[in-house]
Amino acid sequence: LKHYKKMKTSFLKTGLLIMIVGLLMTTSCLKDSNSLNQYWLSYGVVTGTTGNYNIHLDDGTILYPDAGSQGLVSSYATNRVLVNYMISSNKVENGVTNYNVKVNSIDKLLLKSVVLLTKQNADSLGNDPVNANNLWFGNNFLNINFSFLQSQKIHLINLAKDSIQSDPKVVSLLLKHNAFGDPSLYARSGFVSFDLTSLLNGKDSVNIVVNYKDYDGNSRDFKGTFKPLQ
Repeated sequence: LKHYKKMKTSFLKTGLLIMIVGLLMTTSCLKDSNSLNQYWLSYGVVTGTTGNYNIHLDDGTILYPDAGSQGLVSSYATNRVLVNYMISSNKVENGVTNYNVKVNSIDKLLLKSVVLLTKQNADSLGNDPVNANNLWFGNNFLNINFSFLQSQKIHLINLAKDSIQSDPKVVSLLLKHNAFGDPSLYARSGFVSFDLTSLLNGKDSVNIVVNYKDYDGNSRDFKGTFKPLQ
């Protein structure tokens, strides 16, 4: 069970545009029962209905916020989130251990779908360099910690499916960055999750390669097998 502890984050929470500063990540494992003297940070998605919201984490674990946390969580219904919480007790369901929790804070994360690269959108997606520092799968998502150089303008980040697929066994993807001509003055960092379920086409898993151009002018590849939780 992966969780993310003692992070400092700053997220821009609107639309498709991003200016996200600071995501420092370490990992740890949950203890078996009461952990009210510790807090945990995890990635997940808010599901449920009014008064009965829960948070599905990337590893399949379900968090059940207490009554005092429901109002806070309700503002993020259906959103991809980073949640800060304390465990009050275990909740074993069909042999699987989930958790009753008190939510301390919750942040909406940038969540985007894969777009198809075309002649019409190639310019708007951009061709500026970007450094992808960490890439990993989490349930339905490809998560990326990235860094870029900025002055004042808001930048755009996307994951595009290449219109030319040379290998039928691998889906080729491009990490696209549009700086809109913004001068490269200050180092910034960001976080984004991309929903990869549209790539499955009825399959249980799919091999992908993500290509991007870094600030040293190098072409970089991330290769992996995307297989969401069942």
